[in-house]
Amino acid sequence: MSTTTDWSNPLVERLVRRHRGKDPRQIIESFAAQCLEEAKQESLPINIDLIASLRGIRRRVADHPFAGRIYADAHGQLIMDLRADDPEVRQRFTCAHEITHTAFPGFAREARYRVDTAVGVNQNRRDEEEYLCDYGAAALLMPRQLIADEYTITAGLRDVERLARDADVSLEAAANRLIELADAPAVLLVFRWGHKPADRPALRRGEDVAERLRVRYCVSRNLRLFLPKYKSADNDSVFVQALESPRVQRSVEPLPGGSTPFRVQAKQYPWWDERRVIAVATPVVD
Repeated sequence: MSTTTDWSNPLVERLVRRHRGKDPRQIIESFAAQCLEEAKQESLPINIDLIASLRGIRRRVADHPFAGRIYADAHGQLIMDLRADDPEVRQRFTCAHEITHTAFPGFAREARYRVDTAVGVNQNRRDEEEYLCDYGAAALLMPRQLIADEYTITAGLRDVERLARDADVSLEAAANRLIELADAPAVLLVFRWGHKPADRPALRRGEDVAERLRVRYCVSRNLRLFLPKYKSADNDSVFVQALESPRVQRSVEPLPGGSTPFRVQAKQYPWWDERRVIAVATPVVD
C-alpha cells in the first residue's frame, strides 16, 4: 500500500491522504470505474465525450499550441480545450487525461488551470500528477474489466493492433496499457530514427553525423531492466530490420546494449513523417 511518503507531489499526497493511504493508481482506477459506470459504458470503444459531458465538462476543439487544458471559469463551469490538429485517437486520449485531472482534490474550488503541452508521454513518475492522468486516461479508454481477459502483451503486436482498433486509441497507448496489465515479464520498446542530443554540437558545426534507430522510451513489467533513452539499435538487429519491411519481424536476441536474449516482435509504424518502430519482448524461458 502506498503512503504519502511514496509520492512527493503535494497534490498527489493530498489525494492519498483523502483515500486513507491507498495507492494513487488504485484511486485513479476507481475514479475511472465510477465514470464508466455513470455513463453506462460496458463495451469498446468508450464514449469519452459522454463521460466528459456527464462530469459537467464543456468540451471545445480549436487551434491551440498545446494538446489540451482544463479549468473552471469564473462561474465554476469546467472548460476543456483540445487541439484541432491532433488525430482523433490523440484527442480522445487527451480528453480522458484532462477528465482525470478533476479527480484530484479541490480542482474546481481552487480554480486550478492545467495546460498540457503533450499527453501520453509520462511513462515514469517525474511529474506525478501527469503520470497519474495518463494512467487514468488509459483506465478510462481501456478499462481493465473489458480488456484483461481479451488482450495480452504476450500475444505480441497482434493484440496491440487489435486493442488499438477496438478501443479507438493509438498503438502506443494500447501497448502501454497491455504492459501495465501484464502478469508475465514483458518489455515495450519504442524507437525513432534520428540523432541523439549529443550529436547537436557536431551538427551545428556542419559535420555529417549518421542517423540511427534510437530508443525513444522503454517500459518493462515484472523485470528489473534499464535501457537508456537514445540508445541505438545495432544495424543487424531485428529492430532495424523492421524498418525495411511492412510485416512483423521476429527474432531471439538481446535488447540494445544488453546480453540477455529475448523473444522480440518488431514492426515499423510510421508516425507523421517520422520512422518509428514499436517492439514487444519477453524473456527466453528455458
